[in-house]
Parts: sequence; structure tokens; C-alpha cells
Amino acid sequence: MAGVDKALEATETPQVISGMEKDGMVMKLVAEMLEGKIIELRPQLDFTTELGFTYPAAEQTLKVTSKEAALILESLADKGILRKNFFDRLLRCPRCQSINIRPTIHCPKCGSGDIVQGRVLEHLACKYGGLEGEFLVRGRYVCPRCKVELRTLGVDYQSQGVLRKCRDCGEISSAPLIKWRCLKCSTLTDVGGVGEVTIYSYSLDEAKRNWLEFEIQPKVQFLEFLRQHGYEVTQNARMKGKSGAEHCIDILATKDDGVVTHSIAIGIEIARDKVGLDRILDFDVKAYDSGIHDKVMIISPGLGEEAEKFASYQRIKVLEPKDLEIVLTGGPQPGREIIKEPFEFKSKSQLIEYLEKQGYTVKKNAKVEGRSGAAHNIDILATRDEGIITHRIAIGIKVGKKPMGLDKVFDFDDKAYDAGIMDKVLIAVPGLTREARQFAKRQGIRVFEAGQMKPSGEGNPES
Repeated sequence: MAGVDKALEATETPQVISGMEKDGMVMKLVAEMLEGKIIELRPQLDFTTELGFTYPAAEQTLKVTSKEAALILESLADKGILRKNFFDRLLRCPRCQSINIRPTIHCPKCGSGDIVQGRVLEHLACKYGGLEGEFLVRGRYVCPRCKVELRTLGVDYQSQGVLRKCRDCGEISSAPLIKWRCLKCSTLTDVGGVGEVTIYSYSLDEAKRNWLEFEIQPKVQFLEFLRQHGYEVTQNARMKGKSGAEHCIDILATKDDGVVTHSIAIGIEIARDKVGLDRILDFDVKAYDSGIHDKVMIISPGLGEEAEKFASYQRIKVLEPKDLEIVLTGGPQPGREIIKEPFEFKSKSQLIEYLEKQGYTVKKNAKVEGRSGAAHNIDILATRDEGIITHRIAIGIKVGKKPMGLDKVFDFDDKAYDAGIMDKVLIAVPGLTREARQFAKRQGIRVFEAGQMKPSGEGNPES
């Protein structure tokens, strides 16, 4: 049975949701429903419109036509944002699609529309049947056929009750044939040929309230926050994992600051109850398989105890509503770190200057304690707190007379891993052996060899 979407399928669907201006209007409509300004969007019959019905409140808020409003509401219902409820089922003309049609009655024998209703009498002697008016002659009943006066009910004649008689063929029937006349194009259609359209009223799906409240304001602000910090943002990003599986990341934020490329996997879990371990585990597996170690989850209303412990163990930064509000309103503000410039340096001091321009706090010969309890010395430790995540880069500088071997790269990687630092940069002069280079690539270590380190001339990287 056709619904409002079927009623519109013959027409070209306008792109009413893709444009930013219309998107803003859609968000305004949902916001008004969240605030209780609009409780239910109910259709009203209006034969002057193309569909034959309208949604006045939706049209006024969205600034669109009745057809566009119906399409938007149906789309929002398909997305699970609105709940649609049966309102009415209307008949429509198969020719022009108008719902402005009315039933007409016809003779079941010859199809004529010239049939009348009344009390039907039958003369028992000649079997003539007709309307009571046909028998009346000066206040007496006289058979129209044989002209015999009918005196006694049950003896001369009988009453068949109120029926219909065709004036064209004389057929008497209790159930006339029903046809439908379109008042727009005058088409006459049998019952079997008439189309149907189901129309709905729309209300907010309360199960999605928390999610909608997040989508309308905090999410928009959060995406802008990321962009202000220089990230390229992709929503519903498709990532192919090391396992070969394809994953969908709610938000992928990526930024190459010249030293390393930061990728943050951001998962969003907005529910009515606390989020369980299964959702956190699923997000962590997707991020790990996609090779992303910076992980953030926006959670509402909160995490269950087991899920909270797991998130902490896996270094997943969890932002609940109050945390997100602090980040958006009072966290570190974007500054010079969004400046784009070539990554070039000829000495340690130039490297440090570049890092500081990118917003990093730099420590030379930093002492860090590993998870094993061992103390490690890192040539340069660069740290930048962006509110949602704190980036730490371990930078090792190795200068020798011949290419660096696997043992030194392994030692550097081991120190960074034990210190819990996932972003690793190794500056090797004059370079790496092939075996060391392969190991560095596998471990995600970004390597700058002599040719890359001194693009504009000679210099001492240790000075």
C-alpha cells in the first residue's frame, strides 16, 4: 500500500537536505520539536496544493513547499529522527494523482449513472416492480404495466423495501456499482483502479532526544573546534584496516604538522542509558585495526564501570557532556600551531624553534619513566595539549659516520613504547641501513635522514 513517499515517487526529489541553508532550517525544525514548541506535525487537507495535503508548521519553519516539506519529514523518519504515525488513508485519481475525488453510484447491469432510490413495490400478478411513485395515481396504487388497481398489501402487491432502480434499463438493485469521479480532471474510475496514499503525522522520537540535542549544537561546535586547531575533519570516515575489514569512524581528524601526521579516531555514543563495554571494545578494535592510536570517545550520559576501566586501560580519552563543554568553552585555544610552513631545519635549535611555532612545549634531554619502571632519556620530548588529546612526540637524534643499524632504532622504539609515546621521530645522520629503515616503517617511526634534514645547506644537527 502506497505511502506519502510513493505518492511522490513520480516526481523528481529536490535536494532539500544537502544544501547548508536547508540543513540549517531542518536543524531549526528539530530544535523547535526538542524545545516543545512543536509537539506533532499533522497534515491538513488542501485540494489546492499538488499533493492535496500540507504540513503548515513544517513549511513555515523550513521555508519550503508542501511537497518539499513532505519529503523532508519522510527523510527524517527514515533516519530515525522522527516517528511517523498513521493519520489517514486517502484515495487518488490514477490519471492526475489528485485526492479530490468523490464516489458516484451506477447501475450494476448497464453502468448508467441515472439510478434513483426509493420504496420498491411489486405487482404479484404481472410481476412488475417499480418505485412507489410509479404506482401512485390520484392517491391509489395502479400497476403501470397492466393498469390493475392494487388494493391489498400481501394479496395484490408486496413491498421489497428501499432499493435503487435504473431509469435506463429498469434494473432494480440493493447494491449499486461504485465508481470514483476526479473533480480535477473528471476521470471516472472503477474501485479497483483507484490509487491509495497513506499520510502520516510526525513526532519526535524520544529515544533519540539525547543524540539529537548533541547533533544540533555540541557536535557542530566540536567540529569547528577541530578545524580551528588545523585538523581536516571527515565524518563517517571509511577506513580499511590491517585485517582487510572496512571500518566506519564517526569522526576522523587528521593533521600533518610537518613532524608527524596526527590522526584521531573519534567515536560518538549518545544513548539513554550508560554505555556498556561492548561499544567501547568495538570502537577500540576499529581504531587499532585502522592503525590509529589517538582515540577519543564522546559519551552520553556516561560509561558503565567495566567500560570505564577498559577505556582507561586502552588510553581512550572519554568526554562526557560536562567534559566536552569545558573543552569547547575553556580548553586550550588554537594559536600558532595551525600555521603551515615547510619543515626545514639544519640544527637542533632550528628544530626546536619549528616545534614551538607549531604550539609544542619542548624539553631537551627529557627524563621519562616507563611503564616498566625504567628511566629513559629522550633527546627531544615535544608536548601539545589540544584539550581533547595531548600529543607527545619522542624525537631521537642519531649522528654517526655510517648509516645507523637496526639495534639503535630498536633501542629508540623500545624506550618510546615503554614511555607510552606513540608518535616517534628519528633524525638519522647520515641515514639508516635498509634493515633499520624497514623496521622503522613497520613500527610507525617517521625518519628524517640526512638529505631531508639539511635541505638548504650544511649544518651540525646537534648544535
